[in-house]
Amino acid sequence: MNASRSLHIRPATRDDLPEIAHLHEANWRRDYAGILPEYALGSRLTDYMAATWQDGALVDRRVFVARQGAEGALLGFAAMLDEGPSGGAFLDNLHVSPSARAQGVGRALMSAVAVLAIPRRLSLEVLSANTDARAIYRAWGGVESPEFRDRVMEIPVPAVTVTWDDTVWLVDRLSGARA
Repeated sequence: MNASRSLHIRPATRDDLPEIAHLHEANWRRDYAGILPEYALGSRLTDYMAATWQDGALVDRRVFVARQGAEGALLGFAAMLDEGPSGGAFLDNLHVSPSARAQGVGRALMSAVAVLAIPRRLSLEVLSANTDARAIYRAWGGVESPEFRDRVMEIPVPAVTVTWDDTVWLVDRLSGARA
């Protein structure tokens, strides 16, 4: 599958929430195995995602979905808060299905969020052990903060904040207009 050929990005609707919760949960189970304790990745995670992706999720976040075609398979999603913990826009989540990785889906979702963030800064928090995501964010020009202790499902974990002060520059970078 080449996701970029028929990639369709749109605002999420209530109907998308169950699939978003499922993808988010599956990604955490795979990507956070060995980072979060095993007990956190079972039914506790299922309950957490169900609570996170209820109807209210679309009230306090701007959520985009990437689909194969207009209503095809969910390839990924991004969720942004208009105001983050340190000001500016905050990317709360960016997840891509394993089958759609390295095909431009994450880049397209990040671009959609970055456009909405203009002219403010955009930031996100990522677990320190998530080295693949950190490498992608650095390649997109993100600047990492020193490591700090975050909490995921009330479990302390090392994390970093990644920031883009110039979101116009970021949009250009993601589109290939800047090296």
